[in-house]
Amino acid sequence: MPTHTKNPKPTSAHSAIEQACQALTTPDLLDDLLASARRALAGEPCAPFIAAACAVLQQRCGRVLQTRRLEHDDAAHQLVARVVTEGGFLALSADTARHSLVPTLRREMETRERDPHGGHTVRRHEEVLNDLGTCVFPGPGLPSGLAFTVLYEEDTLLGRLLCALSAGEDVAALVEEITTAAAG
Repeated sequence: MPTHTKNPKPTSAHSAIEQACQALTTPDLLDDLLASARRALAGEPCAPFIAAACAVLQQRCGRVLQTRRLEHDDAAHQLVARVVTEGGFLALSADTARHSLVPTLRREMETRERDPHGGHTVRRHEEVLNDLGTCVFPGPGLPSGLAFTVLYEEDTLLGRLLCALSAGEDVAALVEEITTAAAG
């Protein structure tokens, strides 16, 4: 009787990147993350690696899930649920993120049109995301076109690192905090 070996399931690019990140030591992964994040701030596309590296590092530091009320029928909330599910960091095209936020923005525009003197405003894409506890890297806004970006939970240790990098702040204390948390 012939034996058949089952072909291994092909891994997605994201899982391959995450597996490579898992194989690195925390200091090496953190160094690679910082270098990639700085290149991303200069315009180089690095979003998939940044998202995977942050998710792995945050997992090593201990990830605390924040309680949020997410409505499953709202596209913006569904997008945030994807961020949470992916470990708090999700690489996707800015166009995909904008498309997910359209229903929310459309409702706000309709409210403003119905009552033009009521002081109703229409938020920007990043304001909707911020209200849901999610930020954009490199931010603060979504890049134009199909450029990839990272959506991330702002209240995580690695989220604070991305925020500080975006703001051009010194991150030495955060790097030390991440290294210590990941070792413990």
